[in-house]
Amino acid sequence: MIESSPAADLPFAEFAKRLKKLQAYQKREKLDALFVLTEVNLYYFTGLTCDNGVLLAVRGKEPEFYTDFRYIVMAKRKAPGLKSELIWSARDEKQVLADKGKTWRRIGYEGKISASRFLSLKAAFPDAEWIDVSGGIMEMRSIKSPAEQRVMRRAIARNDDLFGMLLGQLEFGQTEWSMRAFVRRACDILGQGEAFDTIACVGANAAECHHEPDETVLTKGKPLLVDLGVRVDHYCSDMTRCVCFGRPTKLYTELHRIVHEANRAAIKAIKPGVPCCEIDAVARDYIAKAGYGKAFGHSLGHSVGLEIHEMPGFASTCKTPLKPGMLITVEPGIYLPNRAGVRLEDMILVTRTGCEILSQTPHDLFL
Repeated sequence: MIESSPAADLPFAEFAKRLKKLQAYQKREKLDALFVLTEVNLYYFTGLTCDNGVLLAVRGKEPEFYTDFRYIVMAKRKAPGLKSELIWSARDEKQVLADKGKTWRRIGYEGKISASRFLSLKAAFPDAEWIDVSGGIMEMRSIKSPAEQRVMRRAIARNDDLFGMLLGQLEFGQTEWSMRAFVRRACDILGQGEAFDTIACVGANAAECHHEPDETVLTKGKPLLVDLGVRVDHYCSDMTRCVCFGRPTKLYTELHRIVHEANRAAIKAIKPGVPCCEIDAVARDYIAKAGYGKAFGHSLGHSVGLEIHEMPGFASTCKTPLKPGMLITVEPGIYLPNRAGVRLEDMILVTRTGCEILSQTPHDLFL
């Protein structure tokens, strides 16, 4: 049995490399200053987890991290190569920043910060041009380093273990909610909690893509769809499988076959240089030709990393070319309201020559 343990961090050298990439990006974009404020991006660049921090990169200087009394000792311990200082009080922020950046004219910020936070920053530099750097940061995060790939392989392997644990304790009479509760407990043993709220769908409930588990009971002959993920050392995993207890109906068998074949066709097409939208089209066209085009209404997949939904994604609107190191889901589905739903999701690593399927749980789970 795997014992529960706190999340482990990558060596600070990994974060130091990311800071160098951030500085290079800042130089290319001709930004006098760049603020990183969101918790996920603060962690990505510093390895520090806190709810009150500012990473400030000023062109020509080394980045500095500011945080309050609660986190300053931790910051100095965990990020020895990063200058960490106590943050200013909220009432003084406008003046402190104005004094620091008297010559700043182009300033980078994250578009995901709250409007109130943005207006507060903007008030300190009313004449500066503000540039949303979210896209640039997400592009950096889209390529997983070898160290990140190792962590994510562990997370994905634990997710396979998690699904096996769920199958091993399933009994007729269990509710969707009890399944979700079991997964939540198991995620605290296998990792550091769920990567997202588990989706468990019995029977026709699977026609709701993001069905919220309820008191629907698992009975013999009813198919089950489960979408689950565990977080390991800060990184997420994601997988969806469908299980049928007993002989599946002719319709369900057909839907499962089509979705499986669409999944494999899309994966076969994945290789560096191919635009994401073309991979989406492979699966979408396959399902459409089978007569179920209108029943596949979501995108084919999304990148996964520190967050469960990252960029780029396999969507009809995403023209981003695939690059080695991207880690993206492939999850075609067919959803027939009040009848049935099937989705099969795998996590895929783009390699130099094609791709590697990292999810190892089989698709044909007819028990």
